[in-house]
Amino acid sequence: MTTSRKFHNTTILKAFTYSKVPFSDWPDSWKMISYKAYPRLKQVLLPKPSLPHRDLEVTLLERSSIRDFKRSPISKKYLSNLLYFSAGMKQYLTGHPSTKRYYPSAGARYPLEVYPLVFHVHGLTSGGYHYHVKTHSVERLFDLPTAQKVFQCVDQDWMTNASIILIITAIFDRTEEKYGSRGYRHILTEYGHVAQNVYLVAAALGLGCCSVGGFIDEQINRLLDLDVEDEGIVGMIAIGNSSVKRLA
Repeated sequence: MTTSRKFHNTTILKAFTYSKVPFSDWPDSWKMISYKAYPRLKQVLLPKPSLPHRDLEVTLLERSSIRDFKRSPISKKYLSNLLYFSAGMKQYLTGHPSTKRYYPSAGARYPLEVYPLVFHVHGLTSGGYHYHVKTHSVERLFDLPTAQKVFQCVDQDWMTNASIILIITAIFDRTEEKYGSRGYRHILTEYGHVAQNVYLVAAALGLGCCSVGGFIDEQINRLLDLDVEDEGIVGMIAIGNSSVKRLA
């Protein structure tokens, strides 16, 4: 039996322990909605997001994995749309105080963080960034040569032509604090929701997009200077301009 199957079997639910606890008795760690920020780093506010009006059926038909990129810049507005409508806080556009985002999260724990590696974006210096969901901005972490080290962590030559690469990590305790080891299942499910959002937004914008599962975790965690006891990469998505003809 594989390690993954053993893990699956050991995280099978036998009782709904957390659902039996009244909300009034919840610990503060179950109620607090967390997000990551780098207050000492330079913050770049992104343009107000807005998507073109398109038929949902057409967008779904055009959703596909595309690896043929042009190595050409996308607009800062496109980056804004990709980040906001995939992983952003709805309150930024609605104006209503809320922690809700554009994807479901078990217990509204929102363990995922997004790190855009920018290679070709008009009006934005190339390098590594972190997406600050509360202010809809990106925080600059490191320069282009450092960001390019990501290509040493994957065995995918086509990725070098991408305009941006989104590295998605999880701060595991946010979910596991409430759901224990089963929380890891929820985290991976949540990554799938966010990745599908990225695909659909990319399709709506006419961009190519491809999720990548083969990467050297340790090297990427080190690139982002993550404390692996708390946070680690769970997925990666490459995005860029493409001349590939859509199916729709």
